Amino acid sequence: MRENLGVKLAPIKIVMVNSRLIKRLKATSIHNFPEYIEYALSAQGKRSGEQQYMIDELTTHKTEFFRENEQFDFLKEVVMPEFTNNRNSFFKIWSAGCSTGEEALTMAMILENYKMNRAGFNYSIEATDVSKGVVDKAILGVYGGANVLGLDENLRKKFFEPLKNGNGSTIQASKNLRDKIKYSVSNLAAPYTYPNSMFDVIFCRNTLIYFEDTAKREVVNKLISKIKPGGYLFVGLSETVSQYSKDIKQMRPSVYKKIG
Repeated sequence: MRENLGVKLAPIKIVMVNSRLIKRLKATSIHNFPEYIEYALSAQGKRSGEQQYMIDELTTHKTEFFRENEQFDFLKEVVMPEFTNNRNSFFKIWSAGCSTGEEALTMAMILENYKMNRAGFNYSIEATDVSKGVVDKAILGVYGGANVLGLDENLRKKFFEPLKNGNGSTIQASKNLRDKIKYSVSNLAAPYTYPNSMFDVIFCRNTLIYFEDTAKREVVNKLISKIKPGGYLFVGLSETVSQYSKDIKQMRPSVYKKIG
């Protein structure tokens, strides 16, 4: 995982790795871990999709709507007015490590509300994750149970629709909202296809903690290169990245502005 994704798995994670990969051994009829790893990382394993299954099993995808809400408050109260004052009209934002889509949809709800009161304003959202499994779920935009407990009732009525074949608690993001988000599978440790200085804001939250230090430094600097001068990088509340680059300054805990 470290060599292929830059993701560190501490020795203490051995029980978790065992329990998650034993299912894949059974699915592939392979009888031991060395043979399984050799197969999953081979060209054949990549073609068959087993490499992606392994990645899906060994990466964490905890998320929720409006998670770490103070950051979304900063987006609404500081970043968006600043963007408008600079007479810009098209806003580009990236959810890097989007999991099942709650973060990207939170962005979409905020920006859609902002758009309703700002003539000429528009936006686009890129959302990526290394796991194809969670990206496929994000594209559907279907949520239920504990996933929607923290969602404001007014936003739920405005931007979601109950599924006819559901039990009343299963909802789907509106097509208008889903159409604003472009989802794709992407490895943050690999080269990016996005041009430099493309985004006004990048959210990469609670993802960098899984990278070993060298890979983390590389990822942070690649992310910064994709942000416009004066744009923002949001990381998780427990993360700090100022030590990795002189091209950013910390505005608040976990919020950084690109200098220049």
